[in-house]
Amino acid sequence: MTLHPPWPRLVTLRAFEDGDARLHAMIPPSAEIARMQGGGGNAFAGPDPERSQRWLAAMRAEPYARMIETDGRAVGHIRLHSHVRADRRARLAIALFTEADLGRGIGRRAIAKALDHAFGAMNLHRVELRVLSGNTRAIRCYAACGFVHEGTAREAAFIDGRWHDERIMAILSHEHAVRTA
Repeated sequence: MTLHPPWPRLVTLRAFEDGDARLHAMIPPSAEIARMQGGGGNAFAGPDPERSQRWLAAMRAEPYARMIETDGRAVGHIRLHSHVRADRRARLAIALFTEADLGRGIGRRAIAKALDHAFGAMNLHRVELRVLSGNTRAIRCYAACGFVHEGTAREAAFIDGRWHDERIMAILSHEHAVRTA
């Protein structure tokens, strides 16, 4: 039985800082985390400071990307990307860094904060995402946050020599408003 740290008292989202690339490079690679994000089992062979610098630059280039912290400790990142202003929609992506932080409500709380921003300050109408069909933990989290399964992109991801389906899920502004009222 794996013992998880206690549930976090506080989940916050913050802007990225220069030191985040160094922090990212120090995170031990996890085949399970890479697989859940659509990477192969050996997608990250080890710490790579150059990869971490590219990651930080990519995060900073997004209009809304934040580091997720729990009780002052960086545990992942979340972003709204592929923003289409005319349609008032964007895609959500979230990743926690280590398996020890999965299943502790961190993702749900971070998503709730990102959705508040999406449907508030960004004035979006729709937030959508894609998730590997086999990532049941993430699918349960997204459903608990109000995302609805709208369809399946068949054989959309090629991972470790096999095709995998992706679920397309979305939440609309009025659905989020009902959930948070």
